[in-house]
Amino acid sequence: MKNLLVMRHAKSAYPAEATHDFERPLNRRGKEDAPRMGRVLAAHGPRPDAILSSPAARAEATALAVAAELEFPHAEIRFEQGLYLAGTADLAAAVAEVPDSAETLLVIAHNPGLEEWLQALCGARVRLSTAALAAVELDVARWADLDTEKGRLLWLITPRLVRALS
Repeated sequence: MKNLLVMRHAKSAYPAEATHDFERPLNRRGKEDAPRMGRVLAAHGPRPDAILSSPAARAEATALAVAAELEFPHAEIRFEQGLYLAGTADLAAAVAEVPDSAETLLVIAHNPGLEEWLQALCGARVRLSTAALAAVELDVARWADLDTEKGRLLWLITPRLVRALS
């Protein structure tokens, strides 16, 4: 049994100096929501044994902020180019490379790929707002065995809900 945490990057800005989508940074709300969601994960778990992230600026900043709240070493975050605007096959391929010693994996990437992947994994049609975090229990022993309909959505939490409860 493996645990998969799926997180969409936090809210990004559209500054004029970011000439490419890949370079878009977090906006003010994103800079607040990313660590907020990291604190939720740190308090309520499960804590990831590995973090896999898109290297796009907004995803990288989200991963670094979440990792800081989890006291997860930044040097151990794996940034995978293939996760930038990835589809379900790309997401699954990246996860297949994660060492099986990791029982819980956090993947930080982009929509619509993440929403489509969650639907393929567990049949759940969810809307992942920016910085939303979903937990999926997977009926697999190895990450390479991850396939469609092998998961069960345990929970989904959004920054808006966390802000409302604070």
